[in-house]
Amino acid sequence: AQRQLDHATAALAAAPASIEAARAATEALLHLGRIGEAAALAERVVAAAPDDQAAIALLATAWRLAGDPRHAPLCEDPALVTAQRISTPAGWADLPAFLADLAAALEALHGWQAHPLEQSIRHGSQTQVDLSRLDVPVVRALFAALDAPIRAHIAGLGSGDDPVRRRAAGGYRFAGAWSVRLRAGGFHKDHVHPAGWLSSAFYVALPDAVERAPQGWLALGRPGVPTRPVLAPFRHIRPEPGMVALFPSYLWHGTEPFTGDAPRLTVAFDVVPG
Repeated sequence: AQRQLDHATAALAAAPASIEAARAATEALLHLGRIGEAAALAERVVAAAPDDQAAIALLATAWRLAGDPRHAPLCEDPALVTAQRISTPAGWADLPAFLADLAAALEALHGWQAHPLEQSIRHGSQTQVDLSRLDVPVVRALFAALDAPIRAHIAGLGSGDDPVRRRAAGGYRFAGAWSVRLRAGGFHKDHVHPAGWLSSAFYVALPDAVERAPQGWLALGRPGVPTRPVLAPFRHIRPEPGMVALFPSYLWHGTEPFTGDAPRLTVAFDVVPG
């Protein structure tokens, strides 16, 4: 941590406007337990780059470590996280039939045998095309069915000046979508989506292990960077087939490991105001 701070400080001296260097310095301060300094630096970074979701995540982490009351409305407001099932798209008899066809289409896209570099996946694969632009009927039907839950989530936010609500203008657009296939023992490292606004997890097919908490569950709030002291998730969401979870892109999120033979198949996407 000290070496990271030394390098980040040197980088900032060379490039004082570098958001990346400032974030690296903030991470190192959190790792060293220098919480007050981390919070002060993170506040300056967010002021300079108010839509940088990674900077907001670091500020929220510093506030949580410091017991700052500003953390709760930023991260634990119930309206910020929703989980709801989609309606069955037209052309399918029921939701299980649709999910079975969707799973088959997604499985055909999972050609990789190992998780990609510099991503949060461990022991799984991720598709390499933007699913929101894919001309496959069952995939197009999914994104059409996601419209209602997304609009309901945005409407439920209401108005405000926090990093989520101040950008809400009613409309949205997809800013990338992909599928993740985790095998037994697989998980997502805790992470955020720096360029997003709202992020998601849509559950297509799940292993039986999700019946045993918290295997395969979505974890919220556990930092993806080392902190002193270590912080645990402040919320878990139990996945269900056909359910989409929506949350701020700055909210730390990951997947708990699971056992068994069946894979865990999901679609994830980011949306931004549009």
